[in-house]
Amino acid sequence: MSPRTKEQNEEIRNQRMQEILQAAIHVYAEKGFAASEIGEVAERAGLARGLVYHYFKNKQTLFRELYEYMMEKTQCFTKSHFEQEDSTLPLFSEYARMVCKQVLDEPHVSRFYMRISMDVHYLYTAEQFSPFEWVKSFMKPMAQAIEKGINQKTIRQGNANLMAMQFWGAISQGMNYLDKLQQDLLSQGASELETKEQLETNLEQVIESAVGVLKPE
Repeated sequence: MSPRTKEQNEEIRNQRMQEILQAAIHVYAEKGFAASEIGEVAERAGLARGLVYHYFKNKQTLFRELYEYMMEKTQCFTKSHFEQEDSTLPLFSEYARMVCKQVLDEPHVSRFYMRISMDVHYLYTAEQFSPFEWVKSFMKPMAQAIEKGINQKTIRQGNANLMAMQFWGAISQGMNYLDKLQQDLLSQGASELETKEQLETNLEQVIESAVGVLKPE
């Protein structure tokens, strides 16, 4: 058997990294940083504990990599979405729907985002990372889209940066509510149809509330 090429080794490495990071999302969503262990991540990924340590020297390194991977993914998605040429309000409505739907379709991912802000201090010192600066960068595409809508008179007058924060705040609160509602319905033994109807009704209300921040008076 011929030895693997450099490209093949890199592909295997990337695959293993993805397997570990995807497993880490699940473990983190369930337990948060303090209670999570490398061994649990390895078990979830179906890999040997030692192999995980081959890629990540400790828990902090692993979850810092996960944090940066997820934040970059979110930022790229948000930037790409709001760079579209569609009408402004529909762009915000569609964004709210996609983000909130993730709570229902991939609850472990949404729980990661909900919990991570409380754990950033485990991953970085204040000198290494500023959550506020990251949030400003994340909000920038929204604020730019709002500014464009204000100029087109499709969005009410106001401070675009503040309105972006208000929009995202409404979505974040709505995501948290939808997640808790879904868990409550499941624990109460609600039927699949009843669960779906209640979640969809509340999802529409979350979207309406978030977009309502931007609608012209």
